[in-house]
Amino acid sequence: MPKPNYRLAKKQKEQSRAARQLEKQQRRAARATSPTESAAPSQDPAAGPADPTPMSGA
Repeated sequence: MPKPNYRLAKKQKEQSRAARQLEKQQRRAARATSPTESAAPSQDPAAGPADPTPMSGA
């Protein structure tokens, strides 16, 4: 029976962990950029009508 290679198993485990972390970071980066881009245009139209309302009330 062959002797188990613990060093190889550890290396493979670390590589898979690093790959998962990289995927997670890429998903976070993609999610962080898209809501920021979509939130900025939605704030601009909301800020436009909100500015005249306080002026007309004043």
